[in-house]
Amino acid sequence: MSTVIGFLGAGRMASAMINCLMDKDFDIRVWNRSPEKLAALVARGATACASPAETVEGCDHVISFMADDTASREVWLGDNGALEAIAPGTIAIECSTLSHGFVRELADIMQAQNIPYIDAPVTAVPEQVARGETVFLIGAEMAVLERARPVLEAVATKIIHFGPAGSGTVYKLMNNLIGAVHIAAVAEMVAVAQKAGLDSEQVARTFVEGALASGPARMTVPGMVSGNHHEGIHFTTGLRAKDAGYAMQLAQDLQQAVPVGSAAYSVFEHATEAGLGDLAQSAIIEILTQAPR
Repeated sequence: MSTVIGFLGAGRMASAMINCLMDKDFDIRVWNRSPEKLAALVARGATACASPAETVEGCDHVISFMADDTASREVWLGDNGALEAIAPGTIAIECSTLSHGFVRELADIMQAQNIPYIDAPVTAVPEQVARGETVFLIGAEMAVLERARPVLEAVATKIIHFGPAGSGTVYKLMNNLIGAVHIAAVAEMVAVAQKAGLDSEQVARTFVEGALASGPARMTVPGMVSGNHHEGIHFTTGLRAKDAGYAMQLAQDLQQAVPVGSAAYSVFEHATEAGLGDLAQSAIIEILTQAPR
């Protein structure tokens, strides 16, 4: 019999993973807050469900991709939430980037209900996920991870186990905070270069070909130069601000100073508050160029 996987959410990352799994003959049940977005997946054979509770019925694994703690709490613990109907022993895989505190809370709730739980945030863009090139950052008991490995390996190039539930989230939050630092620093470089009269295209080309260009920087510098923050969005300014905020919360809980990360977070927070949250991360340059001299 085919393995049945329930998906809570069908955004860009989740839809890419669903398509990859359907290519490998997994049966998919899926719920999304905006049901009209499920049409393409249903056309390929996925089963659309009316609620998170309905989605998990008969599933072997349940995978969640939510934007933040509030959305994750609602789909797992809210009215018609997944935990109202999930069968004991069903493996719950939380791929959302959440706060460390909520991940630990959710893990404890799952354990009390005999639901094996995997803290499994990912690092990839949708195109990579669709090709089966997901990198999973895992926090889970090893025995639970081994049970879920066939599903994870179907869409992954790497499965990295950091320790118990919450460990994957610790790494993911700090990794995403580094991304915020890189993007903010490149935005400063482009802003200064433009004000100094340098050719923006040449600046971008030289940077991308140089030794200091990271993945997030390469992804965002074209938008900074062109001013187009609306097309080809892989990750929004608001989501980066949210992740950086969760990272700051984690550092505070651990009583660890992160001054560089804090500075980058403030840039993304400012941009989000200025109404740029739904745009690509390159939009933060607008905040820097509008700053008073």
